[in-house]
Amino acid sequence: MRRFEYKDSRSYKFWEIEVEGASFTARYGKVGTAGQTQNKRFATPEKAAAAATKKINEKVRKGYAEVGSSPATKPAAASDPSEDFSVRADRLQAAGDPWGQRIALTLAHAATKPRSPERRKLAKELKQLELDHAEHFFGAALHQLMQDDNFDKVARLTWAYGYVTRASVGVPNFGYDGPDAVAVLAALMSSPASEFLAELTIGLTDFEGGGLSAAHRAIAAGIVHPHLHTLFVGDFHAEQQEISWVSHGDVSGIYAKAPALRTLRLRGADIGLGELEHPTLARLEIESGGLPEASVASLAKAKLPELAHIEVWFGCEGYGGTTNIEALRPLFSTKTLPKLKHLGLQNSEMQDEIAIELAKSELLTQVESVDLSMGTMREPGAQAILDAAGRFRHLKSLNLSDNFIPSALTAQLRSALGSMLKLGRQESADVYNDEEYYYTTVSE
Repeated sequence: MRRFEYKDSRSYKFWEIEVEGASFTARYGKVGTAGQTQNKRFATPEKAAAAATKKINEKVRKGYAEVGSSPATKPAAASDPSEDFSVRADRLQAAGDPWGQRIALTLAHAATKPRSPERRKLAKELKQLELDHAEHFFGAALHQLMQDDNFDKVARLTWAYGYVTRASVGVPNFGYDGPDAVAVLAALMSSPASEFLAELTIGLTDFEGGGLSAAHRAIAAGIVHPHLHTLFVGDFHAEQQEISWVSHGDVSGIYAKAPALRTLRLRGADIGLGELEHPTLARLEIESGGLPEASVASLAKAKLPELAHIEVWFGCEGYGGTTNIEALRPLFSTKTLPKLKHLGLQNSEMQDEIAIELAKSELLTQVESVDLSMGTMREPGAQAILDAAGRFRHLKSLNLSDNFIPSALTAQLRSALGSMLKLGRQESADVYNDEEYYYTTVSE
């Protein structure tokens, strides 16, 4: 399964494709959701492969970028990766664990024809088994919450082999009257049914400005999730809540509870990263209108040996962000991010200082793409890039859009750096009482 993602200031989408024989399967949608699935058959395997290649090329032309292989939708077995779920079912049944029968029934049910008498019979057996052993399968708290008629509004769960493999938790709208979102998340993260949870998305837990700190504590208090590879905390948009009104607090408790985490995305304010170390994290995205100085320092000293993509929105001082380049400076000579290929240091009031430091840094020679967009870069930062243009020419992409670079410098930058440079729209300062004001793209 090859995975491609597209992201701009308004959307964040994925598209996956897998060719198998004379057919391909595509899955697509908003990152953090299960998305939709499309299957297509062809006359020959060669035609299927050619059609898949054509689709991939179309996506790349539209701006999608490949982010590596997607973990299989079928969860891997617990201890031995070569052990499939039928073997797991046999082993658990032999040990007298009802999970064995549950897995066996779900496998048998999936193998029968839709609407067949055999499928109805198996569904009835499975329902009775769940009633008989509900707490063993779900845990007492989750089982009780699942009985509420509004449970599916606050928790969207995808099941496979009796386990939750994908989950999205969050209140659906203002005035929602149903199970408490934090209680649902806490129950899910402590439930035996979440052992094979692979993707988790958390939206707003209320519309009263309560923030997401309780959600982080719920994850930290739950069981270890060895298969969790994608986590997005803060799935909301500006029409629901302002980005700087949703506080995260300390997020570091999640690191140990997701030892195989590959993608971590955080959106909101007051994000405390703590000691940022993780053995498998490959993609880190932090979207903030004001990132605290302590977290900037954590990023600068992060130990992430697998990290290939980082995107950070620093925000502005008025909403808790820092303009202290000293806190970020260790990043530019780091030796603890050996696989980093994409560097996004964006949405910052210190965009000039970031550009100046990057232009002379060791890190620049390592990465393949750089994004310094959405900030307040003016002449100093743009001139630093222009003066060091030769050090930037190896990049596949340099994004300087949505800054305040004067037109004379944009023309020189285009001439020096060519088509890999993305300048997009450049902003103009707001003038009040003869004073000029410069703002990041995202703040409140």
